[in-house]
Amino acid sequence: MFTETKKILSVSFSLVLVLSCSLISKGLGTTGCQFLKIGMGARPLAMAGAFSAVADDVNSIYYSPASLTRTEKTEVSATYLKYFEDVNAGFIGYTGRAAEKHYLGIGLTYLNITNIQGYDVNETPLGDFGAQDTALFLNYARKDLAESVLENLSIGGGLKIINQKIEAEKAFTVAVDLSAYYPADEKLSFAFNIQNISYGVKFVDETDPLPLNIKFGAAYGAMENLTIACDLDEYVVDNKLYASVGAEYWIKEVLALRSGYRIGYDTDSLGGIVGLGAGAGFRVWGFTLDYAFVPFGDLGDTHRVSFGAKF
Repeated sequence: MFTETKKILSVSFSLVLVLSCSLISKGLGTTGCQFLKIGMGARPLAMAGAFSAVADDVNSIYYSPASLTRTEKTEVSATYLKYFEDVNAGFIGYTGRAAEKHYLGIGLTYLNITNIQGYDVNETPLGDFGAQDTALFLNYARKDLAESVLENLSIGGGLKIINQKIEAEKAFTVAVDLSAYYPADEKLSFAFNIQNISYGVKFVDETDPLPLNIKFGAAYGAMENLTIACDLDEYVVDNKLYASVGAEYWIKEVLALRSGYRIGYDTDSLGGIVGLGAGAGFRVWGFTLDYAFVPFGDLGDTHRVSFGAKF
């Protein structure tokens, strides 16, 4: 049995983490590992997360493992995110084709928090401590797996190995994603993903479920170089629905302009601008640089930068 002091430290960290993830809604989530809700890539976040049916790069690891079949070249990418106060997060990823019709994706996402003030049961300060969350993604996708049933259908899935640490206390769990991608024609495509299937995570002396999410996305090529997309995210345990709409426009296949809006945040508390995403991207000689601006009202503004290379 852990001491009351460590329980207080755990509760303090949980509150900071929930705030840092900007998932303040009319009712706080009831799940653990809230950091799994944070999209990392600058490209999809500039589109407010409306990306699962658009994914054709390393961001497929998070948004749609089945879409790995669209990454015909080997790709590596790294993202850095400066969050609020002393919260930092990032992602590194790799995708590549293992054999004909077989594709792999490997990614690591992390979130660090420092300078958290701890207190004992008498509210006496105990000094600062830190916390860290990490998730290792191991993804696989297969093209035309059910060709006799539905041509061009891709199926994918992934295993997440999750670790959490608060001061000296640790927690470990695993989760599974299941995904499908289907291009209906040259302009219209669909994606489906069930994220974070797990028995839960036990931290201190309680087990919490993970944020199980049922994600559905669609993308449409409205005109040359312009893609309009939408995603629906139903967090089953949290009882929270998000709807995202975004667009991406390429100029000369070198410069991309992106924007979107995500519905579902508590705009009464944080302001109507919460949910907005905007950014740009550059693609030259196989190298990519993407930027996303995501404001969160009174909590402050966040900035994401992603670097990538295809070869």
